[in-house]
Amino acid sequence: MPHRHCTWLGALALSLITLAPLRAQTGLTPQDSLRLDSLDGLRRELVRANEARPKYGIPMIDRFFRYEPVAPYNQNRGYQFLHAVAASMARNQKSSSSTGGPLQTLIEIGAGKDFDFEWRIGIDGVIDLLTAKNSIDGQWFGYGILIARKLGEGRSIRLRSSINYALKSRNWYHEHNLLLYYAPQLNGLMILSGGHTSRETFHLTPEEIYRGYYGALPAANSPVASFVKDYLQLRNRIQLTENLDLSTSLLFEDRKPQVGIPLEHHRALLASGQVLWAPSFLNRSESGIPIPIGHRRELGVIYKQAFDPNGSTQSASAVPYSRFQQLEAFVRGTIPLNEDNKIDLKINAGTYLSREYLSPSDEKYFALAPVIDRTPFKDNWATLPPFFTGGKSWTTQEVNFYSNRFLLSRTKGFGGFFRMDDALHARNLLTGDGRAFSEVGYSIGWGDMARFGLFAGYDWQKTRPYVAFRISLPVLCLSASASERY
Repeated sequence: MPHRHCTWLGALALSLITLAPLRAQTGLTPQDSLRLDSLDGLRRELVRANEARPKYGIPMIDRFFRYEPVAPYNQNRGYQFLHAVAASMARNQKSSSSTGGPLQTLIEIGAGKDFDFEWRIGIDGVIDLLTAKNSIDGQWFGYGILIARKLGEGRSIRLRSSINYALKSRNWYHEHNLLLYYAPQLNGLMILSGGHTSRETFHLTPEEIYRGYYGALPAANSPVASFVKDYLQLRNRIQLTENLDLSTSLLFEDRKPQVGIPLEHHRALLASGQVLWAPSFLNRSESGIPIPIGHRRELGVIYKQAFDPNGSTQSASAVPYSRFQQLEAFVRGTIPLNEDNKIDLKINAGTYLSREYLSPSDEKYFALAPVIDRTPFKDNWATLPPFFTGGKSWTTQEVNFYSNRFLLSRTKGFGGFFRMDDALHARNLLTGDGRAFSEVGYSIGWGDMARFGLFAGYDWQKTRPYVAFRISLPVLCLSASASERY
């Protein structure tokens, strides 16, 4: 293993040394340009190989490190704790003749298990039986299965299907996602989704959740469960350059109101896209490994348009279609202060360019954290009411401060024995019609793996306070195998 790492680092260093003088030149010849492109492609392949290489040589353990960012962004108690646990598990497993012991069996029962044949088959674990809950449907019970096949290094096709039953509404729901991972050098991903559901229809992979790929709720995702939707969606995500990422989608939803809810049956044909631009001069890495999404400094633009395929020829008796245009922009990034402290910042602003026909599902909503969730605290509100909308225009300001030595992390118990870090969270929401909501919070935990937080919010228009306790378990994204490239 050490020899392999030295070889990789040597090749990467050689490519960087060769690229540097070439990029500094002007008036490159065609041969120089071809040489530059070839070396740049080699460097990108080496970077991808480094991201996918085994850390401990045991697949069950290596899975937890596949999204680990470059230093200093991985210098937190979460990855320190994870490396310590993984090293201990690796030693125990290598010194034992067993195939994993009771801990691995417990993980497989809880999180699910994959069976490797010519096609990989994965089944859900116990924790996946309670799939969702809302006021309209009540508690969901369901089960899912994964069928996957590797097509090459960094290329695979995966089918994830699930069937669920809602106790309160007594509805059966089914959801299916066909994922094609292609062009690993460009981080290509295409997803075809379809089914019958009342919840979000834009499928997010564990990587996208863990890294916070989308700067806002994508497509038509919202907390509204008042409609039963038959849907079909095609989306594509690709890295155009090292600093430019593009995601596009086309979604169709046939929205019928749940029994007893006085809403109009309508449809939505929604095209949406997100562009992420990370200027190279703001994201330099000493190792040459790119700073990943979720940590790098970047500018994002989101555009959504719902249109009526019938145009102006639609009859009065026809089922109406949503019609609107929405534009949103944001800047975000992580700023390391030193080896123990960092700040995460985000500013967002958006508006509807037109609002010809909007249903409750088409309003602007904000990402919310349930009591226990796998989304990092920095990407969710904790106390904001679920149906608080942005109106015609809105802006949010968010800041998170993380420290290995701040409050409770300085104590012998939390910081010394449990090796936990702590964080402060603050965000503010302003709408164009004069409404405002503010939230502050404190959390303690293990970096990006698991956190426990207490939050307080305040609705300035209604003069009403809110308090919430939340648990964030992003480590569940790392343990998931249903949506992963390698």
